[in-house]
Amino acid sequence: MNFRSFCVCAAAACLLAASCGPKEPVVKYQLFYDWTEDHLPDFSQLGEPDLQGVKTNLDLEGLPDTVNHFAVLFETTLPVKTEEEYTFKISTDDGSKFYVDGELLIDNDGKHGPILKTAAKTLSKGKHDLRLEFFDYDKGQSIDFTYSTPTIPWQQLNPLRDVRAYKKACNDKYVKPQVKEALARYKAWKGEEETVCYVILTDVHTAGRYSYKHIGYAAQAADAFGADFMINLGDIGLNAFPANVDAAYAKTVVDNTVAEMKKYDGIWLYAVGNHDWDAGEGNFHSEQFLSDTFQKPWQEKAGENLHLTPGKVYCYYDIPEKGLRVILLNSTGTGTQGGQYYVFDEPQMQWLEALLSETPSDLDVLVMCHYMPHPLGRWTTSNPPDYTNEGNARVMGVLADYVAKGGQLVGLVTGDAHVNMHAEQDGVNYFISQGYGWVVPDLMLEGTRHAFFDYTETLCIDVVAIKPATNEVHTFRIGAGGADYDYVFNY
Repeated sequence: MNFRSFCVCAAAACLLAASCGPKEPVVKYQLFYDWTEDHLPDFSQLGEPDLQGVKTNLDLEGLPDTVNHFAVLFETTLPVKTEEEYTFKISTDDGSKFYVDGELLIDNDGKHGPILKTAAKTLSKGKHDLRLEFFDYDKGQSIDFTYSTPTIPWQQLNPLRDVRAYKKACNDKYVKPQVKEALARYKAWKGEEETVCYVILTDVHTAGRYSYKHIGYAAQAADAFGADFMINLGDIGLNAFPANVDAAYAKTVVDNTVAEMKKYDGIWLYAVGNHDWDAGEGNFHSEQFLSDTFQKPWQEKAGENLHLTPGKVYCYYDIPEKGLRVILLNSTGTGTQGGQYYVFDEPQMQWLEALLSETPSDLDVLVMCHYMPHPLGRWTTSNPPDYTNEGNARVMGVLADYVAKGGQLVGLVTGDAHVNMHAEQDGVNYFISQGYGWVVPDLMLEGTRHAFFDYTETLCIDVVAIKPATNEVHTFRIGAGGADYDYVFNY
């Protein structure tokens, strides 16, 4: 055993002694690097693993150096108190196989993105052996494992891990210091000049974690900065596992998100993300539902300044006495578009053109949405489909035409890519704000920046401040990356 393996095993043993009670299953893992095939290996032929140890759940959390091209074998014992049918749901990217007592229940092998498969088996009272084989080829990697019975709700192997994560995520002692640090930079830059200031929250992806608490933490930041409004740029996580297959779970995501948003006494704006559709097997998927849930509660506060589009999630907001019109676009289309997303549909484009044509000349315009239509938004190595390219070109053309005609456009600000990037083209600023979502290092294109962090102890919030008098925009990073992720541009 090499020194790194020894350290991992020793640390794992300490974790086991400290946190795993006698009733908690222990997951033993064997990790093999440099598996470059597009299918699972025969683990019995791989020899000694590069790393081995114990975990508390069937997942990738805490496994070191697992970027691309690796394989993992997980083995554990599940104690069953009463004979009943167990249903297992496993989503993996890339391939996997799942065995119970040596019987193959789920075959999800091969090179692919996240694919969910389900199987059921009646288990007798006693202990049963679980075996999960997994490999990653390239790009993203994930394992989402849950099970349920007629008497046990959907849960991970060790639901206590969720309780611990929840308690850690709710420990907000780090919030005030991180907000205070960014606020000092903002005050030094602002001086006595008039600004428009708002807080961006994007890509929280609350479906599988307790990171929704950061919505409330962002509200604390907005209060400290005296923000004019807050913006949720989407990807709440309503179609992420397990919310996409469990309507009750999806409802808790919605309820928790709204409850945290209501901690802010001002105006929340919302732009739908591509991970905000199809929760709970389609129970939450309409534009009307998203508007009713994440936009209308703040319309009464905003009054006639917030102009919602009936049945749609694109709208605009005129900030009182600040000379700024904020336009929110729907970058996902309508519904799932038969599996298509990143769609700016034609009715919306006609609405945008008409709105810009009638915008008073004394108003600056800020456009925001979830997905970035500029090539900056192509943050993966894959090429977008034709319908996405066509929509992208249409949006960029409309904005460039507005600037060419003398319109004062602050820029287009988005989330989605989980990185920070900026570009200027045809007089239009394009800026991507990093969200809480993780990014695979190998997917980061040249020029992208992503601050890696632990959401249970670090904020990841961008505050945007605009000086209309000098046409200057300054972003301030709260938490992940700190001042190194501040950015300045002019319009």
